Amino acid sequence: MTKSSKPLLRVEELEVSCHQDGKWKPIVQDVSFQLFQGEMVALTGPSGCGKSLTAHAIVGLLEPGWRVTQGKIFYQGKNILDYDTSFWQKLRREEIALMIQQSLNGLNPIRKVKKQMMETLLLRKDSMSRKDMNGYLHTLLQQFGFHDPETVLSSYPFELSGGMRQRVLLAMMVSLQPKILIADEPTTSLDVMNRERVLVLLKKLQHDFGLTVLLISHDQQSVKKFANRIIQLE
Repeated sequence: MTKSSKPLLRVEELEVSCHQDGKWKPIVQDVSFQLFQGEMVALTGPSGCGKSLTAHAIVGLLEPGWRVTQGKIFYQGKNILDYDTSFWQKLRREEIALMIQQSLNGLNPIRKVKKQMMETLLLRKDSMSRKDMNGYLHTLLQQFGFHDPETVLSSYPFELSGGMRQRVLLAMMVSLQPKILIADEPTTSLDVMNRERVLVLLKKLQHDFGLTVLLISHDQQSVKKFANRIIQLE
């Protein structure tokens, strides 16, 4: 991996506040870091230090009662905090994918995997025929370690293990061809074997797709061997 001279994403002195008793109270303060094309950076620190809030601020998904009160977030040289809701939606759809904590609940339990993956593909800028979509999904799932894609596609999410659902969700996100994938505690609800499998997969995606990955984790030990750099939040 070679670093380009300019960062793909630059966070400068970010402050995120919550609205309490009629005023904005800073919760996350003075967060600054850079992400370069094609690298994996781990954002670590103890639970409650603001890692997830930082991730949500980057993609414009802070909950009501929360907002960025200071700082700047530059994506490809532009301060994205200046943009409106429709821009943020486009950014999340085409450029920066966020895989949230408890994302195993992100699949609809009563709809088959294939239908959900095809609906995601329809969000892409380049349209595909149904036949092409089918072939693409089979190839994609094989890249994600599924030896029998057809069985996975014809399953309901509740018929898959937690590790399999996590890999399906990752495949759906990668199918939109984002430039940055933010994975927020992607291994929290998995057992040790599946944790390792998901981290190995993220590293493979970084390599195979030239994906830039921001890996958020409270477990610095487990991400240390996968990340190119580690940023610690206090």
